[in-house]
Amino acid sequence: MFVNSMLDLWYYKHNMITKSHTLSVGIVGLPNSGKSTIFNALTKKSVPAENFPFCTIDKNVGVIEIPDERLDKLSTFFNTQKRVPSAMTFVDIAGLVKGASEGEGLGNQFLSHIREVDVIMYILRAFPSTKIVHVYDRVDPIDDFEIVQSELILKDMESVEKRLKNVKKMARIGKENSLDESILLEKVLEELDKGVPVIDMKLTEAELILIHELWLLTAKPRMFVLNCKEGIAEEDLKRWEKGLRKHTKGDDKYILRVDVKLIGEMENVSEYEELLGYHPSTVNDVIDITYSRLNLLTFYTGSSKECNAWSIQNGATVKEAAGVIHTDLEKGFVTADVINVLDMIKVGGWNGAKEKGLVKNVGKDYITKDGDYIVILANR
Repeated sequence: MFVNSMLDLWYYKHNMITKSHTLSVGIVGLPNSGKSTIFNALTKKSVPAENFPFCTIDKNVGVIEIPDERLDKLSTFFNTQKRVPSAMTFVDIAGLVKGASEGEGLGNQFLSHIREVDVIMYILRAFPSTKIVHVYDRVDPIDDFEIVQSELILKDMESVEKRLKNVKKMARIGKENSLDESILLEKVLEELDKGVPVIDMKLTEAELILIHELWLLTAKPRMFVLNCKEGIAEEDLKRWEKGLRKHTKGDDKYILRVDVKLIGEMENVSEYEELLGYHPSTVNDVIDITYSRLNLLTFYTGSSKECNAWSIQNGATVKEAAGVIHTDLEKGFVTADVINVLDMIKVGGWNGAKEKGLVKNVGKDYITKDGDYIVILANR
């Protein structure tokens, strides 16, 4: 799995390991960019999406099931009593405008909500409309992104300055490591002042550990949704994508063209595909790319009583996977039996897989693979 930077790698390692059913995505953008509309489409939960700025007066939270054909097959195979999919939480955050970091619009309260999420999804308006007002009366997704990011940078500067002030006091009384942290914070502050988000800074793992507890907004992984309509010039879309590409280190898969209104209305994708002449982005496409941006894989446990899909970062060990299921399983981990879930189903189940020698017994350092069906042996 491609990782954009040392910060991405460290972020996943320190924030994703113990999470499975609580992954969260913050949806941000200017007012009337399509945030609440895509939130409604993703979660099927009704929130205000009227045609005026600041209609979202509090964060809206919706939990969605991650579509999973392998879990469906596993549940059918076991004829299970309970099917538990992996899930993802989407947080619709009120529209941000210039000055939000200082309380403009609905201000600081919504910036604080972003601290709680694992990845940021920028919704960028890429269509003109006389019916749906644009807060700055123009169409420029790149400028819209820069406005929102600037507010996040300003909020991060505020956090760093506050911490730096305290650290300098501790350095004067000789507290250990305070001088190192002070130098780092000044370095981070200087880069933020130049408009560089934390995720694009060249920081060592030791430096990342020092600033981790600040939960800086611009340190979070990000993805982009260009909210476009049929008829938008291809050359404009390509130009906007090129402008965003530098923020994804050239990885196009984190820039998605979506007709946000359309995905909420689509019942039969094939009918729209035939009508439009191309495959339109769907809710599942958005979920898949978000899952990829979180750098996740899925492993499984199951029986006739309950089948589960669990999410964990790529590169996690089987012992860490055990901790996702239950902390006691990680603490008492002894060994694990592992097989690809579809291979197990294909040969008729666990006993058949063992007879054919398909089940591997692995130790704590085994790297979990996407699609693993895992049985943990642990001391209680």
